[in-house]
Amino acid sequence: MKKRLIQTALVTVATAIFSACDEKPAATTPTDAGSTDTATEQQSAQAGQQEQTAPTNEQIVAAVEAHLTDYPWLSVALDTMETAQNADGSTQVNAKLKLTTKEGLYESQNAPAAFNEERKAMNASANAAMQPNSLYLLQISAPTEAITDEDRAARPLPENLQQMANELRDLAESAVYVEKIAAGTVYEVTATMTAVKTENGMNCTDVTMQTDALPTPGTVLPVANIPEGTNVLTAEFEEARKNEIRSKIAAFDAAAAPYIKSREEEARTKWTEYLAKKEEEARKAAEVATAAAAEKEQWINHCISTVAVSKQFKGEWVRGSDFGKITLEISRVYKYENSVQFVGVLFDTEMPDSRMDISGRCDYTKAEDGTSRVDVTIYDGYYQDDKPTAEVYLADDGIMQLQLDAKGNLFGIMTCQSWKNQPEKAFKINLSAPAK
Repeated sequence: MKKRLIQTALVTVATAIFSACDEKPAATTPTDAGSTDTATEQQSAQAGQQEQTAPTNEQIVAAVEAHLTDYPWLSVALDTMETAQNADGSTQVNAKLKLTTKEGLYESQNAPAAFNEERKAMNASANAAMQPNSLYLLQISAPTEAITDEDRAARPLPENLQQMANELRDLAESAVYVEKIAAGTVYEVTATMTAVKTENGMNCTDVTMQTDALPTPGTVLPVANIPEGTNVLTAEFEEARKNEIRSKIAAFDAAAAPYIKSREEEARTKWTEYLAKKEEEARKAAEVATAAAAEKEQWINHCISTVAVSKQFKGEWVRGSDFGKITLEISRVYKYENSVQFVGVLFDTEMPDSRMDISGRCDYTKAEDGTSRVDVTIYDGYYQDDKPTAEVYLADDGIMQLQLDAKGNLFGIMTCQSWKNQPEKAFKINLSAPAK
């Protein structure tokens, strides 16, 4: 790309002043010394005027330098110059120049990949320090059932190790300045311009030169302008930086070793605690099962001992404002795996001759309220017609729905199956076995 540059360079030219007159000059004679000097001065002035039609080397260099303000690190020297006279009296100048870098030019670049290659040596320790607890548990043969979601999460590095890792990353990745162009590099360019003679000297205008081959300003930095403390890439610096990275990795490994060991010990402790907890849970479960079995056995024995042959349960019945005495007597029992069944009679206590045959079943299952269910069916028998209980005795579907508590009492209702929609007709029953 060509850049059109305009610069005015002044050349001070001594102006010869000639006297003008209509008279012809007097003839010169060998003895007229004053006339001879005047002629010589006129010839010298004319020759000077002819020489000043082209700018000097210094004027050309000054015109070019004025257009290289963005390139302060270049020095300008004229190599060759060609001139041609224009019709308007100006001079066309075609100059070949040599532009030389005064100092080395540097460019900011990413750190060499070799630094990160060196840094990879810390990965083993860093990964071991950060790996999830689950991996340590698996290393000590812990089963997967012992691993929680928390164990599967990676651990962040401790603050001291994280700081060391950050320092290593900065060493491996911080930018460096690399010499892009050496000092003394020469660029040959061509510049064209127009030189016009004015009252004040030689004026150079319409300066044009090719700058594509020159370094782009802003992308390079002279070595003298590199900020203090900035890294400049040299063979010595690269080797020193690699050694610094290796040294810091060794320090990182040394600091990480006890932490990694503590992670292993932590996993082993967790596994040991897990085993202890499982053993405790198993023992507790066994104790609970043993206690439950003992309690169940005890309750079964309670049911069997309560619902026994020749056992009488005496108490009262109540319905509304009516009440009376009632007795349930067991004559035979039959023991089964889950219950004890029995047969016997039911009668009003004050009228033992009025007896109803019954059969019943006591379930060994202990409900949440601490009772067992006792179902009784009432069959045919003898009863008193004038008693309210006769309504049940007379029916073909008389039943008792009772519960046996831990004290050996029976309580519930005596009703008919056909009264399920008439609960107010049921008799409330409370019975107990008198102590021997």
